[in-house]
Amino acid sequence: MSEFHIRQPIFMIGMPRSGTTVLSEAVAAHEDLGWISNYTNRLPMLPWLALLDRVADNPLTGRQLRGRKKQDSRWSSWFGKVLPHPDEAWVFWRWYCGDKFLRDFLVSSEMAEKEMKRLLKALSTILRCQGKKRFFSKLTGPPRIYYLSSIFPDACFIHVLRDPRATVSSLLRVPFWREGGGLEKPWWQNRLPGKYLAEWEASGCSPVVLAAVQWKMIVESTWEEKKKIAPRQFFETRYEDFVRDPHMVLNQVFSAFDLPDSKRVHQYVKINSPHNTSLSTDDARLVETVTRKTASLAGYMF
Repeated sequence: MSEFHIRQPIFMIGMPRSGTTVLSEAVAAHEDLGWISNYTNRLPMLPWLALLDRVADNPLTGRQLRGRKKQDSRWSSWFGKVLPHPDEAWVFWRWYCGDKFLRDFLVSSEMAEKEMKRLLKALSTILRCQGKKRFFSKLTGPPRIYYLSSIFPDACFIHVLRDPRATVSSLLRVPFWREGGGLEKPWWQNRLPGKYLAEWEASGCSPVVLAAVQWKMIVESTWEEKKKIAPRQFFETRYEDFVRDPHMVLNQVFSAFDLPDSKRVHQYVKINSPHNTSLSTDDARLVETVTRKTASLAGYMF
């Protein structure tokens, strides 16, 4: 066992385009939480670059001065582009966990002790440089609960759900999905069951159906993997609930994972109000047909 211990790290998981960005950036504003920044992600072999993240904190006012991701519509100023901000950090995770971490479900996989020690040392350095107590990260796609629990036995998970019609509509529009082959082939490896592949092929290999069956697979895999951890380590919320009452959802997160309330987080939400998108009706019925059973279990009634 490594001498480096990361106490109760928190991971936000869910299907891409499920509203995880706005919720994760609000949670990351908490005074106790450290995270991988855009700078540390760019050079993952230099975790001490997390010292730069201290410019995001103003101890005198209790406010943060953070940059924004490119997907943010307000990503306009040069100043905003150079400031540190929380990053999903796929380059960082690939550096420490390998290619498999990016597109594999990692079901029943565990991290080797040598690699684990290297990762824990890097994360400990990040937290120390940032002056934070606990680690937080957003990781969309496969839940990776089993794999991450092999590294962090007391890890906590926030699962974000979103109406599959909105999720699929958003996925089909974003460049990373289109340019990465998401319209033509499964995005992740080694997990899409034959019956879901057959469902996609029966549709004439529709990109809409392909995204919908993967939404279904991610949600079902998350529910299956959560059985491997204690109930207190798992919290689930719907993006629509966060849009309706963000302060309530944030208070639930704080309560679930023993975080003190944070005025700074609530202030962040006031300035950066979450919103839901209007749905295109063109393919909504197709998504409903594919996801109806799983969606109903998640509270979405068509």
